[in-house]
Amino acid sequence: MKNYSPNLISNNTDLAFFRRIAIVGAFLLFGITTMNLVIESDLMDQPIYRTILACLLLIFGIGSYFIESFRKNGVIFIQTILVVYMVSAIYISSINHFDVYDSATTMIVCFALGALFKNKINLGVYLIVVFLSWIYFLSTCEVPKCNVSFIYGTLVLMLILAYIIYSGKINVVEQLTKSKLELEASEARFRNIFDYSPLGILLLDRFGKPIKANQAVLEMLGYTEQSIVEMELSNYINSEDLIDHESLMQQLRASDNNSLVLEQRLITKEGNTIWGRQTMALMEGETKDEVFIICMIKDNSFEKEASVKLNEYANKLETHNKSLEEFSYVISHDLQEPLRMIKSYSTLIKRKYISQINDENANLDMSYVIDGATRMSNLIKDMLAYSRWSAKPFAMEKVDSREVLVEVLKNLTMSIKDNDAIILADELPEVTTNRLLLGQVFQNLLGNGIKYSSKDRRPIIEISGERRDFDVLFTIKDNGQGFSEKDKERIFGIFQRLHGRHSEYTGTGIGLAICKRVIEKQGGEIWANGVKGEGAEFYFTLPLEMKN
Repeated sequence: MKNYSPNLISNNTDLAFFRRIAIVGAFLLFGITTMNLVIESDLMDQPIYRTILACLLLIFGIGSYFIESFRKNGVIFIQTILVVYMVSAIYISSINHFDVYDSATTMIVCFALGALFKNKINLGVYLIVVFLSWIYFLSTCEVPKCNVSFIYGTLVLMLILAYIIYSGKINVVEQLTKSKLELEASEARFRNIFDYSPLGILLLDRFGKPIKANQAVLEMLGYTEQSIVEMELSNYINSEDLIDHESLMQQLRASDNNSLVLEQRLITKEGNTIWGRQTMALMEGETKDEVFIICMIKDNSFEKEASVKLNEYANKLETHNKSLEEFSYVISHDLQEPLRMIKSYSTLIKRKYISQINDENANLDMSYVIDGATRMSNLIKDMLAYSRWSAKPFAMEKVDSREVLVEVLKNLTMSIKDNDAIILADELPEVTTNRLLLGQVFQNLLGNGIKYSSKDRRPIIEISGERRDFDVLFTIKDNGQGFSEKDKERIFGIFQRLHGRHSEYTGTGIGLAICKRVIEKQGGEIWANGVKGEGAEFYFTLPLEMKN
C-alpha cells in the first residue's frame, strides 16, 4: 500500500526550493564575478569570494540529488551561505570605503535576500548578523565615503521593514503550506480509502457513466479500470435489475441523505453472475451541474444463496411441522377410539360377568386392563399437548398474573378441597406472555404441589413474583414430599416419574416437561430445588422483552 505522508510532501517541497535557489544562485554569482572582471571599474572587488560561494551552492544543489544529508538539510545550507555571502559583500563595501553606489546596492541586496528565508527565527538571526556586520566594518573603516548616520538610519529602517514584510510573507506561506499539506493529506487519505477499501467503490458521473473504479471492483468483475470506464452499466449489470438513470437520480434525491441500497445481479468478465449489494449516494460538486454518484458494492452472493436455502428449509420445516401436527391429531384420534372401546367393554365385562363368578384374580386382571387403557388414553392426550406447545407459536399480551392464578385455583377447587390445601399468594406482577401458557404452568406446578403432598401434614403452597432488571421471577414453594438432589434435572424430562408406574400417584410424567418447553421457548428458564420429605421450590422466569 502506498503511504501518502504530509511530512514527505513537505520535505519534497523544501528540497525543490533548495535546489532551485542553489543552482540559480550559483549561476548568478558566476555571472556577477564575470561582469566585474570584464567591466573596468575603479571599485575594488574580491571575486574569489563570490566564486567560492557559487561553487558551494552548485555542489549543494547538484549533491542533493545523490547525498541524503544535503536533501535533509539543504535549506539550512542555503541560509548559511546567504549569511556568509552578505557578510563578505559588506566587507567588500568596506574595502571601497563604503562608496555610495556600492553601499546602496549592498543594502538593497541585503533587503532582497531576506525573502529567501522560510522561518522567522532564521530571518531574525540573518538580519541581526547583517546589522552587526555593518556596524563592525563601519567602525573599522578609516574614511567612509558615505555619511555614516545616513547609512545607520537607512539600514535600521530597511532591516525593520525587511523583518515586517518578510515575516508577514512567511506567515502567509506557512498558512498556505499548511492548507496545502492538509488538502494533500486529505486527498491522500481519500485515495487510500478508495484504492484499498475491501468494498468495491465505483464513481459515476451525473450521466451514470463510470469514471473511476477501485481494486476491489476490478477483482470482483475481472475487468481492468480502463475497460470499466469505457463500458456501459448494462454491460455488467443484469438487464432485469438495471434502473433507468433518470429514475435512479429521482430516487436518490427523494431518499433520506440522498442515498439508497439496491441489490443487483452483476455479470463478471467470465460471464458468471454474482449478487451485488450496492449502497449509492449523491455527491455534490462545486457547481450544481457537477454531481457524482458514489457506489459501494459488496459481493452478497454467499448471503443471498444462504438466504434462499434458509427459506427453502423454513418452508420444508413448516410443511413438516404441519404434517406432524396433522399426524399427531390423527394418531391421537384413531388411538383414542379403540382405547375407549377397550375401557368401556372391560368395565362392562367386569360389572356383568367378573363380579358374578367371584374370582379375585379375574377381577384384579380386569382392573389392570381398565387401568392400562386409562393410562394409555391420558398418555396420548399429554403427548398431543406436548407436541402442540412445542410446535405452535403463541400470541403475546400484557397479562395480570394474579388474575391467571385465580382462574387456575378455580380449576383446582376440587383438588384443593379434597386435600384441605392452603394456597398463599403475594401480589404478583404484570408480565408479557401468553395467558393460556401462564395458566398451564401455574396449573401443572400447583397441581403437582397438591398431588405430591405429605400424608402427615396439611399441604401449604406459597406463590410469589418479583420484577427484576431484565425478567420476572416466579416462585412456587410447597411442603410436600420433595425430591433428592440427584433428581432435580431429571424431573423436567419427558415421561420421567420419580414414583413407580403402579404407585398411588397418577400421571404420565409430561407436565413438567411441558412447563420447561413453553418457558424456554419464550427465552425464560425453569429450575427447582428440593429436600426429600420436606418439600420443593420451583422457579421460572419470563423476560421483559418476550421472544417467541
